[in-house]
Amino acid sequence: MSLTFDFNKHWPLLVSVGMALTGVAVFGAALKWDGLSLTVKLTELSGLLAPLAFASAVVERAVEIVVSPWRDADASKLEKAISVIKARPADPAADAQNAKDLMAASDRLDEYRGDTQQIAFGVSLTLSILVSMAGVRALAPFADVAKLNNQVVTKPGQHLFFLCVDVVLSAGLLAGGADGIHSVVNAVTSFFDNTVAKPKV
Repeated sequence: MSLTFDFNKHWPLLVSVGMALTGVAVFGAALKWDGLSLTVKLTELSGLLAPLAFASAVVERAVEIVVSPWRDADASKLEKAISVIKARPADPAADAQNAKDLMAASDRLDEYRGDTQQIAFGVSLTLSILVSMAGVRALAPFADVAKLNNQVVTKPGQHLFFLCVDVVLSAGLLAGGADGIHSVVNAVTSFFDNTVAKPKV
């Protein structure tokens, strides 16, 4: 049994690992920033992330408004073609051809839907980055802005880097939809609830 590595299939993994290792090397050699203190209060978590969830829902709706008129018409035509094939009368002589036609039409519809999902993700990510740059972010509400701006406490460039990371992470959450943000809140609250519920030894 021979193991072969397909670079074309796994290049995103290799690129991300390479970027991560490069980032760690740069951090260890030059940056050496201290950790940032993020204050997370469980009682305030939902309220602090509510603007992010609202913005995510707005972005999600905006993507539908932009993409649907552009893509839905052709999707309806492809669905209609499938319905026409399924409505053909049963005929043993034509069943094999009907099955091939149905498979081909279904593949075309799946491919079209896949392209639509990619377009929708691109539009969603673009809008999410703009919203995040405007100030709707995930980590900023939990950071001490005074310490971030204090060059004695925070190393030069660390605040700017924090803002960039916050914009990227926030854009990812916004592009994932409001359900993704609710899942983050539920995961954190469940973790704390389970931690409190554990019996003390």
